[in-house]
Amino acid sequence: MQKKLALMGAHIARSKMAKLQRFLAHQAGEALHYELIDSEVIADFDPMRCIAGLMANDFHGINVTHPYKQVVYSHVRAPLVASHDKIGSYNTLRFIDGHLYGANTDYSGFKQGYLFRRGNQKPGRVLMCGAGGVGRAIAFGLGELGASHLFIADIVPTQSEALANVLQAHGIRASAVPVADISQLQSNVDGLVNCTALGMYGKPGSPFDLNGMHGQSWAFDAVYIPLKTDFIMACEKAAMACMTGFDLWIFQGLDAFAHFTGHKINASERLINEALSWLD
Repeated sequence: MQKKLALMGAHIARSKMAKLQRFLAHQAGEALHYELIDSEVIADFDPMRCIAGLMANDFHGINVTHPYKQVVYSHVRAPLVASHDKIGSYNTLRFIDGHLYGANTDYSGFKQGYLFRRGNQKPGRVLMCGAGGVGRAIAFGLGELGASHLFIADIVPTQSEALANVLQAHGIRASAVPVADISQLQSNVDGLVNCTALGMYGKPGSPFDLNGMHGQSWAFDAVYIPLKTDFIMACEKAAMACMTGFDLWIFQGLDAFAHFTGHKINASERLINEALSWLD
C-alpha cells in the first residue's frame, strides 16, 4: 500500500527531501507519495489545520521544518523515541489512530553526522547562534557529544535563555549570551554553529563575523541549500574542519524514513554521493 508523506515548512520550494525519501523508498521497495507544503505560498496558512487535513486524507506522516518544529510540539500525544521529548520540538510526525506521535531526527541525525565526520573528537567550547527548533536539537546533541560549554545567542533573548536553562536542567553546561557579544566571543571558542536561517537562499548573511575566523577548530552550518554558505566558505578558508547542513540533512532524513517505514538504510558512500549530486 502506498504511503503518503509530506514536508511542511516555509521557503521549501528548493528542498530535496521529497527526492531523498522517494529514493530511499525505491531502495526499500516501498510505494511512496511525497509532496511539499510551502506555507509561504498558502494564504492564511495554519499548520495544525494543515495537519488535520492530511490526516483526514490518509497521510501516513510528515516532516516538519522551520518555523513549525516547536509549534507542533504541544500537539503530539507521545514521542516515538522517549529521549526525544526533552528537546521541546519535533520535525518528524507519524499519524497513528488519529493522533500525532513525534521524533526529532535533527537531534539523532546531528549526532550521527558529527560522529561520521569528526569521530571521537570532542566539540569543546561552542558558540551556537539560533535557539529555535533546530537549535534545541543541535544543542542537546552537542551536550551529549561532550561539549564542555555551550554559549547560545538568539535575536530573541528569552529563547536563548530558555534553552540554556533546560540544558542546565539536564546536566549540560550552557549559558545565553547577547547577540551583540557574538563577534568578541567567537574568537574564544573551539566550535562555531549556525542554527539560524541566515545563509539559505532568500536569506543571505551570517550571524558570525566572517572576518573573525581565527583559532577555532571546527564549524557546523544547519543550512544545506546552498551547500557552501558564506559562513562555511569563510571557515574553510581559515582551515577549520567543517560540517555542512548536508551532513545533518542526510542523517536526519535516513532516521525519518526509518520512522515512517520501519526500514533502516545506512549512509553508504554511494548514497551520500548520489544525494550530493542533487544539490546546487
